[in-house]
This record gives sequence, C-alpha cells and structure tokens, in this order.
Amino acid sequence: MIQLKPYKSVSLTCRCGGGFSFSGILWQGLHVCENLVCEKCQSVRINSIPVNQSILEQYTFYPESGIINDTEGNSVAENWYSAKLISIAKPVIQVVELDIEVLKKYDDILILNTLDYIYGHSLLFLLNLQNIIKSGTRLGIVVIVQPMMKWLIPRDEVAEIWTVNLGFQSFKNFYPDLSSKINSELDRFNTVFLSKGHVIPTNENIDIYRFTGIKPYDFSNEPALPGITFIWREDPDRLWIRNIYLLKGFKKSGIGFLLIPFQFLRVILLFRLLKNIFGTKYAYSVAGLGVFGRFPSFIKDHRVKSFTGDSEKMLCKIYSESSLVIGVHGSGMLLPSAHAGMAISLMPSKRWANYAEDILFTEHDVRLAAFQRRIVPLNLCISDLRDIIADMVSGRTYFIKKFKHSEEL
Repeated sequence: MIQLKPYKSVSLTCRCGGGFSFSGILWQGLHVCENLVCEKCQSVRINSIPVNQSILEQYTFYPESGIINDTEGNSVAENWYSAKLISIAKPVIQVVELDIEVLKKYDDILILNTLDYIYGHSLLFLLNLQNIIKSGTRLGIVVIVQPMMKWLIPRDEVAEIWTVNLGFQSFKNFYPDLSSKINSELDRFNTVFLSKGHVIPTNENIDIYRFTGIKPYDFSNEPALPGITFIWREDPDRLWIRNIYLLKGFKKSGIGFLLIPFQFLRVILLFRLLKNIFGTKYAYSVAGLGVFGRFPSFIKDHRVKSFTGDSEKMLCKIYSESSLVIGVHGSGMLLPSAHAGMAISLMPSKRWANYAEDILFTEHDVRLAAFQRRIVPLNLCISDLRDIIADMVSGRTYFIKKFKHSEEL
C-alpha cells in the first residue's frame, strides 16, 4: 500500500536544475497521480502512483510538452492506458456527484480505488477486497466505486463507500471536480493509505459468495434441471464471429452491429446440436447484455437491456444454476465463471496475451480446474465446440473417478 497522508516527499530534480515540490493528488480514475511543480521554472510533472495498472506500467507525464516516459526515462507512445493519463491535460469541467456513505468511523484508512473505464477492470480491482479483508488490517477500508459495482461490496467488512456517479466510458476523461472532492474527504483522516489494487487480485480462489451473496453451482446438490448458458454480448469486440478480419473490418466501418444476427444464429445452432445429445436433461439459456432477436421456445432468454444491481444479481442466480457457461473472452465472463459449475471462454485470435484473465477459478485441484475452466480458440467450428461441451458435461463424473481414490499402493 502507498501512503498518501501524511505525504512522504520524494526528492526529484527538474531538467532546469530546480527541485520538484508536491502539489497534491490527482484522481483521474484508472490513474492516481502525484502532481509535482518545479520550484524554479514552474514546469509540471505528473507521476502515476504504482497502483492498479500502474503497477505494471508506471508513467510520468509532462503536460506542457505532452511527453510520457516510463520508469527508465524512455518515451512512451500513446496507447489505451497512457491516453487516460494524457486526459489530465484536457480536463472536463463538470460537477461530479460523489456520494459518501459512512458505515464505521475510523481515523486511519486504506482506500481501494476501483474506478475505471472498463467494467471488467473495475470488478477485478474490487475483488482485491478479499485479500485486504483477509489481512486483518486495523485500518478502515474505504472503497471508491461507480454505481454499477456498489451492490458487490460486502458492507459489513468496510468502513465507507464513496460512489462516483459516472459511467465507465466517462473515465476516459479527467474531472478536476471529482479529484478535488476526493481530496477534501481525505482531510477527515489522520493517515491515508492507497491499496495496490492488483490487476489480478489474488492467486487464490475468489469467494464469490462474499461479494454477490449467491452460492456457486454445487455438483453434490445439483438443481432438478441444470443449465447450459451462453453469455451474450453485442459489442463488436466480443461477438462470436469466427473470422477476425471480417469482425475488424465491420467494426472499423462502424457497421459491426450487422454481425449480431450471425451470432444469434450460431447460438441457436449450438443449442440445437446440444439438445440433440441431451434432450430435456438440461435447460438451455442465454444471459447477458443485449436483446437482439427472439430465440426458439426451448431456449430461455434471460438477457437484459442494461445492467443494474438487481439485474446482475438475477443473472448471477442463473449462472449459479448452470452446469456450464460459455461465452467470448472478456469481462462478461468473470461473474458467470465464478458461479457456474464449469466454464468455456472463447478466445479471439489477438487476445491470447490476456489468457485466463476473465476466468475466476473455484477449484483447488489443478487437474479439476483444467477440466472445468477451459479456454479454447474462438474460431473452433461449432461441431468441435459441441463435442467439448458434451464431453465436459457428461464426462465430469468419470473424470473425477480417475484421481479420487484411496492412497493404497
């Protein structure tokens, strides 16, 4: 964790020979920064504090020149991450509502910042709470969230919840009003620390019940009609389209939505193939964001037009009753994989560097984890995918028999 108050100054020298003095903390969202000003030439240096994504990529930004450097002084080109830091030089002047909810009073606090422009990033930051709580810290835990994430906070385990009334896409920008309001709240405390907020919150399994209040699928007490559920998304980056060049071409032309019907038809075909194998032994369903098309009557449609705390909780209940969930790699697979008995993530060709980042494991045995949480190429043909699903669903019991045995020699 990083100490923000009392601030521990670091001696840095400007190119002009002057020393930098601390001028405050800037809360951009994904970036939390030190704002430094040269006492001699008044030039500004903005250091991204090594928390959240900055643990992996820590940058320094000079607003006057637009230069961004990494920790070794090398110039960094604008990318998805550095662009959020650059936004500090072009602030959005807008009043931002910050709702402060005090559950327990503390003089010394640890802040977990979950603000981000992507839902999945924010959720993973929030799941750092498990390790923070497990640590037994005597500091009051303060969580900064956006409205959509608030329902996931274990309220009896935290001191305060600060809710920022902005959507995810808003955090491509910097709002001085929000930054000022957060800093004003810090005045109430004697000491303030900032959690590291790791991108991958822990190498241990996440106790998802702690966050959602919904118990994951239990193979020892299966529902009368277990589900097989496809996780639906309609954003162009996450459509179930085998040809990545077709997908990218349509997206670049602004007509990615024209491919949604093809995903719709592929889902129907997959479920028809599975129904030919399993008949009515399973409930076939679609859940997620987006409502394109009307599915055949044998496919239950649990999709929603927008996510709210209530709708997400309803969907988590669907996941928890699913023997298996399947969907395209991305943040939409985090809660489904945490609740379902088994999961298949369809990995697009250019996303393999993000392997396993969208899967929350529940298994303690590595072999069982390898069986139940699978990551396969998105461009597999439907018949291959059908076979994988069928073998996972029907073969799990026999697979477990192979390595659950006595220790007799």
